[in-house]
Amino acid sequence: MELTPRTSEAPKRRRRRRLPTYLALVALVVIGGFLVVQALGSASTFYRNVDEAVAEKDSLGTKRFRLQGTVAPCTIERTGEGVAFAVTFNGVEIPVHHVGDPPEMFKENEAVLLEGHFAENGSTTFDSNLMIVKHSEVYKANEADRLNQAVEGGNVPVVDAPACTR
Repeated sequence: MELTPRTSEAPKRRRRRRLPTYLALVALVVIGGFLVVQALGSASTFYRNVDEAVAEKDSLGTKRFRLQGTVAPCTIERTGEGVAFAVTFNGVEIPVHHVGDPPEMFKENEAVLLEGHFAENGSTTFDSNLMIVKHSEVYKANEADRLNQAVEGGNVPVVDAPACTR
């Protein structure tokens, strides 16, 4: 067995270029951070009752938030883009311009949750593009016959609402 050291140079290791790897890592961190900020920003859409929103109108400006109230009677008007109506809460009423079709349960004196912002022209009109209709258990109690007919596959009669006087 020969124990003499080798005299030839060891092969040189190629130095890997690490700059592209670092740049890719930084890009991933930046993109991930951006996505987290966007997700948290949309999750922090605040709820306001109509009276609170009107009181805070100046500080809210045209920021997006959720507005909660009850559809005021005799205010619903269909528009080419959706529906216009008024919502009320604690005696305060504001007009709403909703873009899009309202849910089937949308009607007068029904609680609604709207997402949007105050109009940019400085008025108290609330511009909405998302509407969620809330209904209570009273609906189930008052409309038990209609619900049973629907479950059984029967025809549910259409009940006309009383006409509004303007």
